[in-house]
Amino acid sequence: MHTSHLATALALCLIVLSSCSFPQGTSPSRQDQDQVVTQDGGANAPTDPLDGITADSRVVALSRSVAEMWLLAGGQLAGVPDDALGLDGLDETAEGIGSLTQPDLERILALQPDLVMLTEDLPSHQQMRASLDEAQVPVLVVDVDSFDDYAQTMATLTTITGRDDLFDQNVTAVRAAIDEVLEHAAQPDRGSYLALNVSPTTSRALGDDDFACAMLDDMGLSNAADDMTLDAPTPDAIATVDPDWVFVIYQGDLEQAQQAFQEAFSSDPAWSGLTSVQAGHVVVLPKDLFQYKPNARWASAYAYLSQVLNVSWA
Repeated sequence: MHTSHLATALALCLIVLSSCSFPQGTSPSRQDQDQVVTQDGGANAPTDPLDGITADSRVVALSRSVAEMWLLAGGQLAGVPDDALGLDGLDETAEGIGSLTQPDLERILALQPDLVMLTEDLPSHQQMRASLDEAQVPVLVVDVDSFDDYAQTMATLTTITGRDDLFDQNVTAVRAAIDEVLEHAAQPDRGSYLALNVSPTTSRALGDDDFACAMLDDMGLSNAADDMTLDAPTPDAIATVDPDWVFVIYQGDLEQAQQAFQEAFSSDPAWSGLTSVQAGHVVVLPKDLFQYKPNARWASAYAYLSQVLNVSWA
């Protein structure tokens, strides 16, 4: 395949990541990914944002998780969100471009990027995309809601950087470790759960399109969230589905998020009557594994869940 055709196909693969999936217990190899890319390429492909991009290109990432993926693929970054400035492998010349939810357009453009990588689900990123399109800055949208999405994205990124070894290290080996955890820890009918994302200002129940929920589903739990609990996760609403487990993921300032959880949930009399509360099955999941995408630590996140569910093996 000619280089230009491959690059176009790679871009298309990232656009359709949500529709590309691999069976549980398998990992998309580099050969598998080439096959997916070849099928998605074509003469009617859109303008390719990856044309000419290499590991040394000036790339700006608008999320910490996306920034980490590009670093794991062997690339470097000119700009990252302020909370990503401490990432391992980040060059000391990289500059902060604002927060995840409020990236600064002027700071981004001042870095003269060859490519800006952003996420699909944040409104501020979609607004930024429109501004970058107007400024004729190439944009790549990355959508990762499961390990398979991560594996497919890394296959694309390591193809750009020419680092097959980093795909093996950060995807193939991780997939093998995940399979080992699931072999021992995954069981059918573990019961129901509700996953709550709690910030200082808002709370919401997570649906099955969230990567943390996908992992809980893999462990054999079933999501109790419905439209009512997703939109208004009050203790009274949660009581109507009464999940066996509640998992809490704090976002933003930790102390303020904990205070918000106390005020909205645990101080409410209806909360103490929940099956999960009475059984001691309310678990706070660590932010670095379950709010940020775990990336190369995906197996560690699965192992953490296995410990929460009291699964051990020799």
